Amino acid sequence: MLSEDDILAAVRRSLGAAGADPAAFPAHGARVTRHLLVDGEIVRSVETREERTGFHPGSLDLSDRPRYDDLDGYAIPAPSDPGKPSTLLLVRRGTVDPRPCVCANGRRQCPRCEGAGDVKCPAHVPCGGCEGRLCCLSCEGTGKPALKAADRPQGETATRVRCRECGAEDAACGKCRGAGRKKCGVCRGGGTRPCPLCKRDGTIAHDYCEGTGRYVRWTEGVVERRPVVDAFKETSSLPDRAFAWTREDDDWQRVDAYGDAAGLDTGLDPGLDPGLDPGLDPGLAPGLDPGLDPDLDPGIAAYLKPRLGHHDGEVGRRVRVRHLSLARVTHDDHPHRVHVVIPGPVTPRVVTVRSPRRTRQLVLLALVVLVAAVTVARLVS
Repeated sequence: MLSEDDILAAVRRSLGAAGADPAAFPAHGARVTRHLLVDGEIVRSVETREERTGFHPGSLDLSDRPRYDDLDGYAIPAPSDPGKPSTLLLVRRGTVDPRPCVCANGRRQCPRCEGAGDVKCPAHVPCGGCEGRLCCLSCEGTGKPALKAADRPQGETATRVRCRECGAEDAACGKCRGAGRKKCGVCRGGGTRPCPLCKRDGTIAHDYCEGTGRYVRWTEGVVERRPVVDAFKETSSLPDRAFAWTREDDDWQRVDAYGDAAGLDTGLDPGLDPGLDPGLDPGLAPGLDPGLDPDLDPGIAAYLKPRLGHHDGEVGRRVRVRHLSLARVTHDDHPHRVHVVIPGPVTPRVVTVRSPRRTRQLVLLALVVLVAAVTVARLVS
């Protein structure tokens, strides 16, 4: 963190004072305040655990899944990447139960044809030409000539032919020859057709076991981890445009901490031998003392502390933050200017902006000019 002397010297250099002459910007009358810019995120891995009934049609080898007796007490290492979601499936010891299905052979009677293999089909369908209406002007498909022949439908242009039912000339529909119907194109007049569901087999695969004749049930433990992200970009008492005054090559300080180093106490002994618990991965066993780095800047430590509270189900944490401590300098001899001193990789640099007081004066002056212009315009008109 820059000392007050370094801050004032930087302002003097920005004013062009030769050799940063103290007389150009004396310490007396200068007021220096510190402000923190923070940009980053806290990613928490939040875990939930539940038991549910596992089911699989057919046979299933579950020997590669971890076993547990008490789901809440099953130890799992902290995640190596808190930002990556994961799901772990476990099997409760002694609950795997393979059984034959009640269907025995994996088949059941087809519900569509009730095991017959065929379904009913209309032997005849209406004629596509006359649709069964006025199929014959003389007998209307009955074979018995009517006392008075019907008139040809208005607008009909199709040629009428000899009726094969009653023999009347030029009276019957050309497609059905007076019958008013034709054989079904599917069953060819047979009255039945193959069942579309079972393809004439009479049985279909049993839904429950998916045709295998067996199934497996067990009690399944599900451990899910999902990332919860707390992103922030804030300043302490400075406007948000303070970020626009900075550059990437400024002396940003960074915090990149995981797990215990990020203020998360996992509750596991850092010296625990992972071999004592099969649920622990030797490469992931925590080995850091809980709490933030004691050498961390007090300002950022105080900022982060309220944000590091424990989240329900939290098992992993990553803190990635960059922060920059700015100095805001005002002086009685320069009431209209505010100097912002920004730490740099070699020397600090200074951004000079108008003071709030000067901004208010300029706004008031602009309003006065506007009112005067409106008044003059009215007088002239």
